[in-house]
Amino acid sequence: MSVKTILSHWEAATSGFAALLIGVTLLLTSLYAGPRQGSADGSMQKSADSAIAAQQPAVKVTITTGGGLFGPVRDRYRVGQRIPVVITMTNTGSDPVPVCVSGTLYQDQPKLLKDGQPVPFMKAQREMLQTVYADKTCATLDLPEPIMLKPNEPTVVDWFVLAEGTTERGDLSWYEPLQAGKYDLSIQRRFDCCDGPTVESNKISFEVVP
Repeated sequence: MSVKTILSHWEAATSGFAALLIGVTLLLTSLYAGPRQGSADGSMQKSADSAIAAQQPAVKVTITTGGGLFGPVRDRYRVGQRIPVVITMTNTGSDPVPVCVSGTLYQDQPKLLKDGQPVPFMKAQREMLQTVYADKTCATLDLPEPIMLKPNEPTVVDWFVLAEGTTERGDLSWYEPLQAGKYDLSIQRRFDCCDGPTVESNKISFEVVP
């Protein structure tokens, strides 16, 4: 075999080996970089979540049925009785926190369960919700009332009527008059006047009896 032939075979062999080596290197690099990228993405997401959480005011929202202007807190009503809900906010931080009071349609989102099953909003309320969000009525009405929450001072800031009674008072209520049963209630309360973040309240239980 001539020297020229030997060199030709040698170049072909080394070229194939080099291609194989490059392929293995790229594979190992991608496998190594994948988890690192995923870890980086996870760290970035956690950092973003932490930043968002840090921007939220340290406010606790507490609801009661009754209380405030409505006399003692109650956990039992009769069928056909009006059921008011009082909202208290407590600033658990060390600095004053401004909040807004505009209207229950813009700031409250009740979640009511009867015997463990969700209770739908009354039809008129659902239609009003669609209208106020579509027309952005909160921004065009002079509703906002600013309130400054001092640190560690529970403050009754608002109230709404969960369900109107059989005696109509023109209340803007969320549900039809409640029938007999056991109920659980919580709300999502918005800090700002018209939009923005919400915080979940405590969950309370009450009973409606015949």
